[in-house]
Amino acid sequence: MPDIRPYLAHARLAVAPLRIARGVQNKVLEAMSMEKTVLASPQALEGIDATPGQELELARDEAEFISQAARLLGRPGAGPPQAPDPVGMAARRRILRDYDWDASLGRLGALLGLEPAARAPAGALP
Repeated sequence: MPDIRPYLAHARLAVAPLRIARGVQNKVLEAMSMEKTVLASPQALEGIDATPGQELELARDEAEFISQAARLLGRPGAGPPQAPDPVGMAARRRILRDYDWDASLGRLGALLGLEPAARAPAGALP
């Protein structure tokens, strides 16, 4: 799969208007990890622990997507794509707190009864 970070780096808003979603949507997590405000449908947020209005934005139908996107893109202080965004910054903090690979693998290792030294180092191949 191609690296989407160069595309997200220039975005002011990531939109995920999914009607049907299966599992955690990595595209939402990727945008959140890059400090982007995410505007998503409830289906796109299934399995993601984040607070609408604080760490991302929620829209339930086409009219909400249009009004929310217009509001978010036109808000004062939105600035260029590189400008820090408070919702995006909160999203990044959520990702680092709850979706960090090392922390997640550590919890998995604990469930499997592995000692920290028994786990492979980050980036190691089997």
